[in-house]
Amino acid sequence: MTAERPGYAGLAVDGLRYLGEAFGLGRRFDAAAEESVRHLFDGWGHRVSRDTDGGGTRQDAVATAPFEYSLVLDGDRADVRIFFRPLPARGPASAAGSWERGLRTLDGLERLGLARPERARRVAGLFRPRSGRAAFGMCLAASVRASGIARPKVYFDTLAAGTERSRETVATALDRLGQRGAWSWLRCHDPRGMAHLMPAFFALDVDESPHARMKFYTTVAERSTAELEARLAPLGPAAAAAATGLVTDTAPPGSKPLDMPGVRPTLCWSMTSRDGTRPDDATLYLPFDLYAPRRREPHDRLRESLGPALLAGVGRLVDDHAAAVPERANPFHWVAAKLVHGGRALTLYVSAAAVETARTARLEHRRVHA
Repeated sequence: MTAERPGYAGLAVDGLRYLGEAFGLGRRFDAAAEESVRHLFDGWGHRVSRDTDGGGTRQDAVATAPFEYSLVLDGDRADVRIFFRPLPARGPASAAGSWERGLRTLDGLERLGLARPERARRVAGLFRPRSGRAAFGMCLAASVRASGIARPKVYFDTLAAGTERSRETVATALDRLGQRGAWSWLRCHDPRGMAHLMPAFFALDVDESPHARMKFYTTVAERSTAELEARLAPLGPAAAAAATGLVTDTAPPGSKPLDMPGVRPTLCWSMTSRDGTRPDDATLYLPFDLYAPRRREPHDRLRESLGPALLAGVGRLVDDHAAAVPERANPFHWVAAKLVHGGRALTLYVSAAAVETARTARLEHRRVHA
């Protein structure tokens, strides 16, 4: 690990390199992290605040970071992803500013041969911010690998035209993308979910493969695994069983986690061009830090799902974070899994602030024991 780099871009590079070290991704990953962030944060990575593009401290950047990380853990492989809201080069953050900067980023990725945003352009006009209730304009995500940027994704703002048009906007976008049948299927088989869409993200993989996904999010109002299984039954018995398995594996034994107060789980429906008549998959997101807050609990809950190398990486991150904030030892605010095509892969989500806390704790440990 080297000296701290300036701005949001520096914070992101340092965080990615820390995660690369924790999961043994090698020196090529270190070099790719800096190059990837240079492209993804182009034009605004110097900032340390969402309110102003003037001076500020590293702590200002940590407190306001418009990005987070996720770790896709599968077998013995860790794929590190970064999710971010692009900001304007100058002035306060706004939905319109993030929209314009996001479009530039997509164009840049296309010129590099890293994205094919044809589908995104087909629906982009629906999500251009034109209401005072627009939430964020546009967000983007991508994997950062030793080979560079991979699997880019765009997140459109379903509140772009106002809260009262969020559901209509999602339906129209799916129709334009050849998914009218899937929307009808969901209205028939998940009417409660469609009545409680999460007003925020409509996500698209930015490529043209038949596996590229279109996704939107709903709240899990169900208070038991039996209710959740019943909701997922139309997708198939494997999906219902996988949802119960994820809840059982990550929550305290004998508890009723879906009935706990606090953050509600999320269910994301995803479609692909392979079938426009019904969803292709669903992803369940659980508030992992709520279910497993103490130091050893993340390791214990994930032991059956992860191989030894990945489990060790998770343990390093938890231990480093717990050294600084033992009362909030688990740094992962979400754990998620695809319920049909995910195999045994899990995705863990961690904030920029949590990674920076763990990274600086690791540096202090090295300094004391040097």
